[in-house]
Amino acid sequence: MARLCTTKCRSIVATEPLVDAHVHVASRDVERYARQPTGAGTAWWRNGGDAAELVATLDASGVSRAVVVQAVGAYGYDCRYARDVAVQGGDRFAFVGAVDMAGPDVVGAFADLGQTTTLAGLRVFGVGGAEAAWLTNGKGRDVWRFAAETGCVLVPTIFTDGLPALRSLIEAQPEVAVAVDHCAFPDLGGPGAFADLLRLAALPALHLKVTSHNLDTGADPAAFLEPLVEAFGADRLCWGSDHPQHESRTYGEMLDLAQHAARNLTRSEREAFLGANSLRLWWPP
Repeated sequence: MARLCTTKCRSIVATEPLVDAHVHVASRDVERYARQPTGAGTAWWRNGGDAAELVATLDASGVSRAVVVQAVGAYGYDCRYARDVAVQGGDRFAFVGAVDMAGPDVVGAFADLGQTTTLAGLRVFGVGGAEAAWLTNGKGRDVWRFAAETGCVLVPTIFTDGLPALRSLIEAQPEVAVAVDHCAFPDLGGPGAFADLLRLAALPALHLKVTSHNLDTGADPAAFLEPLVEAFGADRLCWGSDHPQHESRTYGEMLDLAQHAARNLTRSEREAFLGANSLRLWWPP
């Protein structure tokens, strides 16, 4: 079933499946799922964003699946709600958890998290007050080695100044698939930050999550996406809304923005970016 864009990209027909690589959830039951704010990101979770709202939002826009990513800003590393939503949603949701990379036993925490549910990916967090010392202190190396054993996708949340150290981790374990959140926020880096990101295109294991944070800048979103397609290929880019944390647009508007960004791509490239790549990464056969 095709979905016609309703704003700038009215002429672009979205192909199926549509898969969102980056959504968050927060429960209204604050007794069962106590919030543990860390200061990362916005306080979107004060306004709802539970599983029922997520399902209704996806249904209204024709998005068939979504990757539920641990909301570190709301819950820290207590992944119970994101895990439960993913489990209860069956095959519609994939679960990306997170562990405290400054903790005493990160591999043990990684293993424990994987035992409680099907863990499609692990978010290794290093922004918003969480230091990215794990990039160089050996903990990242240990996590990459364990991911190689388990086949888990790793999802670094870092700034572009951490990309050289990330390259070293990827080169040491090239079999581990990596999907960088928000393209490592190149808008927050220096003048050469985007070029630093493009230099990592030579690493076949590296994928990028291109989110509303990257595309919703007031400029033509294709100007951000198309150089990434040229460098990485469309088969290593995944669209993610960052819903409901990205609050300046409705969900439908964020989807339209992504479709508008992809308007000059071929049909197969649009399919890859808007869904097929996420299916391959987080719902492997």
